[in-house]
Amino acid sequence: MLGAVGSAGNGLSEANDTCHMQRSCIVSDSPGVSSALPAGLPQDCEAQTLGVAFFDLSRMAEWASSEGDARVASFLQRFYRLAADHLTPAGGRIVKFMGDAGLVVFPADSTENVVFALATLATKARACALESELDAYLNVNVHVGPLLAGSFGPPGEERFDVIGKTVNIAARLGRRGLVLSQQAFRCLSPEGRKQFQKVTPPVTYRFRP
Repeated sequence: MLGAVGSAGNGLSEANDTCHMQRSCIVSDSPGVSSALPAGLPQDCEAQTLGVAFFDLSRMAEWASSEGDARVASFLQRFYRLAADHLTPAGGRIVKFMGDAGLVVFPADSTENVVFALATLATKARACALESELDAYLNVNVHVGPLLAGSFGPPGEERFDVIGKTVNIAARLGRRGLVLSQQAFRCLSPEGRKQFQKVTPPVTYRFRP
């Protein structure tokens, strides 16, 4: 993952401000992103404030090592379709899949919709896995903050991607289940927050089904 790893603990007040902008940020408004983008970046590269979620299935590697490649590929294709069916209508954009792991981004003001779509996906993904005799759970990390978004890659093979500390923070929340950073938690409504339990240290919020 590109970019230095940062701390998610910027304070709840700042997190609340970040969420309630509810728009893409211009470069100078985005903490952690330089006010002048260097040369060499894609023409469509923009500094934005977005939600970022990483998700992956537990026990996948162990299961896949004892199954045929075609069966594994068939299961993953069902999993990918399931993820798209739940996340896209909620406002999420799936950036990439790598095996059983996925990265999705979304506008800050869609955080609650996407978070609860991820909760539903976790339930559906487990049921799908059990049908294939895979006793797996979906682990999800969610964070909201500034990043760079654009078409990255070698010439002729560029594709949409996101880079920055916010992406690294989301990847490294390191909890099991569906876990939100402080910044993501503050983007939920008061009613939505009731579904989460505070966990420390560091401060994160775990979904309670």
